[in-house]
Amino acid sequence: MPDLSMVVCEHVADAEAMLEHKSFSLTLLDLANGVSLSFLDYASSILNPKPVVAIIGEGSSTTIINALRAGADDVFVVEDLDLSPKLFIYSMKRQLRRALYIEESKRLKDSLERSLDELRADHHAAQHVQQNLLPPRHQTINGLVVEYTLKPSLLLSGDFVDAIEINDHLIIFYLADVSGHGASSALVTVLLKNLTHRLLRNYKRHSSFDILSPVLTLERINREMLLTGMGKHMTMFVGLLDTQTSKLTYATGGHHPMPILSCNESSSFLKGRGMPVGLFEKPEFEEHQLDLPQVFSLTLFSDGVLEILKGSSLKEKENWLLSTLQPGYIESSQLTEMIEEGFEDVRPDDVAIMTVSRA
Repeated sequence: MPDLSMVVCEHVADAEAMLEHKSFSLTLLDLANGVSLSFLDYASSILNPKPVVAIIGEGSSTTIINALRAGADDVFVVEDLDLSPKLFIYSMKRQLRRALYIEESKRLKDSLERSLDELRADHHAAQHVQQNLLPPRHQTINGLVVEYTLKPSLLLSGDFVDAIEINDHLIIFYLADVSGHGASSALVTVLLKNLTHRLLRNYKRHSSFDILSPVLTLERINREMLLTGMGKHMTMFVGLLDTQTSKLTYATGGHHPMPILSCNESSSFLKGRGMPVGLFEKPEFEEHQLDLPQVFSLTLFSDGVLEILKGSSLKEKENWLLSTLQPGYIESSQLTEMIEEGFEDVRPDDVAIMTVSRA
């Protein structure tokens, strides 16, 4: 038990002033010498949940009940103090221990609230950093229109998109979905941004040409993620588009659903397989090539769309995406609204949609 200090007030007015300006662990009120039930009620409401003990002049059941109803945590009769002093001392110790627990819990609560405030501030700062790392929501690169919508389930997102102009006819773009949620997944997206732009710098310095191959890009990202030791992995689609030849080269790292190609009033999922990125030392990725028509639209998704899309089966959801995109290009924000129509719950996963199109 810590050291105690005691304050004695002979008058109710003095006690009232003390209660307004000081904090007490335990309060003892003598109803046998001028303290009223109304003041007991007033004091217990101010001190709650800290204990208040009342001393009464006579021990009738009515008096005891009235004192308890006015907020007393324990009640003693004056004559019993001389007859059973040990019982009174035991009660005081018990009430002081209770007060100590209450004060400690309040201290811990205040400390927790400060920590949560700091955590919220950190998350908001991290959100600001992550948003600044994302590309413009709508941009034109080498005659291609690239735009996206990204809606995190939490403050920070494990989904990430980017489109990078390599030269006057080559563009590399990707959509990544990091495992998990929150700060650790968002940190991986920061590493991903740094790595892909490092690959671009290496290309411009002629020190590495990995960025010209989606498979080599995935392999490079896979090695870097394993080196971090963070225990995170991701699914990822990487596309390299040559606007001179209209040739799309792409590879996927365990990503689902695959992008949908819309052209000539038809739509279809791209073919391809591959292992997740960041799980295996020697993963297998497939590289595919596709000749694109003059007018086309390529729509990429994170698997969060499947969590909120209507349909009783995966096949129904995939068919809905195909039929919706069959006419051609739909802006990602409009498509997101269509997917979320009627969905009122909190998103169970991040949702990202990215389109690359040429009119």
